[in-house]
Amino acid sequence: MNARPTFVLLHGLLCDADTWADFIGPLSRRGHVLAADLSDIDSLPDAARNVLAATAGPLIVAGHSMGGRIALEMARQAPERCSALVLMNTGYQGLGEGETEKRMALVRAARAGGVQAIADDWLDGMIAPRTRVDSALMARMRAMVLRSTPDSFAGQIQALIGRPDATELLGRIACPVLLMSGTEDRWSPLERHADMASRMPDAALEAIAQAGHMAPFEAPGACLSAITGWLARRGLAA
Repeated sequence: MNARPTFVLLHGLLCDADTWADFIGPLSRRGHVLAADLSDIDSLPDAARNVLAATAGPLIVAGHSMGGRIALEMARQAPERCSALVLMNTGYQGLGEGETEKRMALVRAARAGGVQAIADDWLDGMIAPRTRVDSALMARMRAMVLRSTPDSFAGQIQALIGRPDATELLGRIACPVLLMSGTEDRWSPLERHADMASRMPDAALEAIAQAGHMAPFEAPGACLSAITGWLARRGLAA
């Protein structure tokens, strides 16, 4: 790769750039890094369009959860700019049955009692059992969730409810893709990522042991090692 790439890092729902605290330094030695702020989005395609407009040149796009879906939209809109994708704890299908009401119930609870009203139960569903006993990590993730507002949460939920189905897109993604999920992710299980890999022309799958849906927090070293090892094997951002 002639031009120095930009690593675009896309966080998930109720998250922020702290998702990538352990990644930014090491990746900055390989290219430019943009940890995008997705707090005020209400459309995944619009978010993808805005990130593309804020960057230049070749991109290596890493997305966690909701951010993975935005990464897919970036690959849909500008395939020529996406040199590689890293999709973590994410999915590709459209809206599921009953999903809208479940998500909107959380929005109503957050509007009634603040984000703190949903923070603990939401986090509990996202983590591996061993994470619960790491009080420092739990406090860090909870503080991050509480930096969101009911309005920003509602906008992100609207973006997810209106998300495009990427089933047909997967087979057209020509760049290399690394798919990663925690072995204890109940929200976006490893099996879903294996299914995604089977639908893509050039995809690798990495299991992150003893991590749940919040793998970038729960096992940052393993995640970073998987990414940098894969980049090296593919001759990307060496």
